[in-house]
Amino acid sequence: MNESPHRLCVARVRASRRRILRLIAIAAPSLCIGRLAFANGVAYPTRPLRFVVPNAAGGSSDLVVRLVGARLGDALGQPVIVDLRPGASGRIAMDNVAKSPPDGYTLFLANNGSVAILPTVDGTGESSQPAFAPVSRLTSLSIVIAATPALGVTTLPELIERAKSMPDLLPYASGGIGSTSHLSAALLSRRAGVKLLQIPYSGTAIAVKDVLSGEVPLIFTHLGTVASYLRGGQLRALAVTGRRRAAAFPEIPTVAEAGFPNFDVTTWHGVLVPAATSSEIVQRLHGELVRIVTDGEVRERLEDMGMEVVGNTPAQFAADIRADREHWSTVIQDAGLPTR
Repeated sequence: MNESPHRLCVARVRASRRRILRLIAIAAPSLCIGRLAFANGVAYPTRPLRFVVPNAAGGSSDLVVRLVGARLGDALGQPVIVDLRPGASGRIAMDNVAKSPPDGYTLFLANNGSVAILPTVDGTGESSQPAFAPVSRLTSLSIVIAATPALGVTTLPELIERAKSMPDLLPYASGGIGSTSHLSAALLSRRAGVKLLQIPYSGTAIAVKDVLSGEVPLIFTHLGTVASYLRGGQLRALAVTGRRRAAAFPEIPTVAEAGFPNFDVTTWHGVLVPAATSSEIVQRLHGELVRIVTDGEVRERLEDMGMEVVGNTPAQFAADIRADREHWSTVIQDAGLPTR
């Protein structure tokens, strides 16, 4: 007895489903591997990555690495672990990354404090550069000079006049000796002919806390770390140190506009890996990181923290580092700071 048309249809559908499932099972490994990069015939990545940061929690580097790191993990299909290693002006973190295997599993969120300023201050110069391979410069940002409302100054010229009336007694919080914030204050002091008393902190979050409490009346810091307090009125911005105003805070004048021409002190965040990392892995990381920081939502969040998105090539980033070292060498000399 012949099968009914209905039963024949059902049998054919079931057979088709079995064939599709077999094809998926065969193709699945290939689909997964398709997400991987291959370096020297080895799949990458196949395990978690570590993102080393030379700063403490709560600062702009911490904010950037957590924003970018989470999305990088999604893109690569592996977790990205944030490893905060503050201390010694970035030397601890730099040494840790430099000694790590060049396999693409250790990334360094560099800034010009650790990569451009520290080699000038401690005398290592270009010798630390070969330890790393550039991937991309992610952001650029200014330092903001901010005061508590209780200090009673609303502009940078007013702050300078106050400092002249109380030499060596007007304290400011910085991110530590040799940091970008410290050098900004030292250069401004020299240009303005005043003396400020530096209160160095090992972490930006602690510095901001003491300024908000009124223990220290002034701070030089990355714009992103105090953006919410500026908007909320707990701190008053006097000037930014870049060559142009921050897009998210167009009302804050530059130091140059306040009477000190050619004053340009900016910092940046970028990604480095150990020097012998394969070009395939460097290019894979570069592509993903640039895609992440130029994404609309991420770009908006970075700009909201006073940062400009860069996302340049490894060669361009290498050129940036060389130029930045020359720039900071000049700034350090102009500020009258000692070097080894």
